[in-house]
Parts: sequence; C-alpha cells; structure tokens
Amino acid sequence: MASLLKGGIILDITGQAPSPMKDFHQLQITQTEVIWRWWKISLRNDKKVAPGEVRESHEDFIYDDRTQSEVRRVFGERVLEYCKNICQGNIDYIARLPKPLLFLLASYLEIEDVLSLAQTCKLFRDICSSDTLWEQIYTDHTDTVTDEIRSLASEDGGWKKLFFTDKLRLQVKLRRKRSADAKASGEIGRASCRERV
Repeated sequence: MASLLKGGIILDITGQAPSPMKDFHQLQITQTEVIWRWWKISLRNDKKVAPGEVRESHEDFIYDDRTQSEVRRVFGERVLEYCKNICQGNIDYIARLPKPLLFLLASYLEIEDVLSLAQTCKLFRDICSSDTLWEQIYTDHTDTVTDEIRSLASEDGGWKKLFFTDKLRLQVKLRRKRSADAKASGEIGRASCRERV
C-alpha cells in the first residue's frame, strides 16, 4: 500500500490564516513525520521575520497541543481530526487508488450503492456522477445500445439521466429525435435540390 503514497507524502495542505492574519501555512504529513511550516506576512517593513518550521514524529504530534491548536486555527477541526487519524495509522488508501480502478470498482456496485458512495466524498461524487460510469451501468442493464441511444445520451443530459428515464418517456424521446432528424435531413435534401436548380 505504501506505493499509493506519492513521494511518501500522505497529506499536503496549504492555506492562509484566518483574518486579520495574512500568514501562510503548510502542513505536510509523510510516512514518518508531521511538518508544520509558516511564513509571517507583515504589512509593516520594520520587521523581517524568517519562515518557521516544526518537524515532529506522528506520536509527538498527537501529544503536541500547540501545533494542534495552530492546525485547528488555520485549517479547522475536521482537518485536525483527519491529521490525528493519519498519525494513528488510519490512512484512507482507497481514495488514493488510480481513477480507472475506482471506476471499475464502482461499476460492480448495485445502483443504490453507487448513489450512496457518491455521498461519501468529493472524489467519489465525481466518479459516481461521471458519464463513463453511467454508460457502463446503462449497457449492463439493457439488452442493446443503439447509435440513437448514444446520440440521445450525448444530447439530453448524459447516461445517468437516460438510465433513470422510464421506458415510456424514452420511447417518446426517441420518436421526437427521429422526427427531428428526418426534418433536418429533409431540409438538407431540399436545400441541395434548390442549389441544383
């Protein structure tokens, strides 16, 4: 699982301190340590303050109230809890898998499970809402996928919308599309006839 961690970095987050401060902060968590960096920004030219850095082991971070309070102040309580979980060895490896593999895993789920998975985090919401996944789900749940269906999916809001459209409405949409295509081809045919005359 360690190969899923890019460059050994588990978490890398940067941000600006809340108002009225202008300081910038970086929090990095590697496999062995927590690194807290800051750059003081002052509107006055009288003081030049060098950037600062604190490096400590995961265990030291768990017991370091001062660094934790800084992380909470800059990034919020949820990020602090996430950092503590990482330092205790609770790393979310599934979110670090390559996207094609996540698409494959989601394609094996039942529809209700796909919809539930989409509510867990932004990454899974993007994956579970993607046209790629819903095209796969649509083809798995229907007998045939015609070129008309493919063009309707591209024109009419995507595969997910098409999947949840009931059969009767789908037939009506296909008839409308066929008649619109026939009219368009008829107008093209008339226009080419006029050009010949």
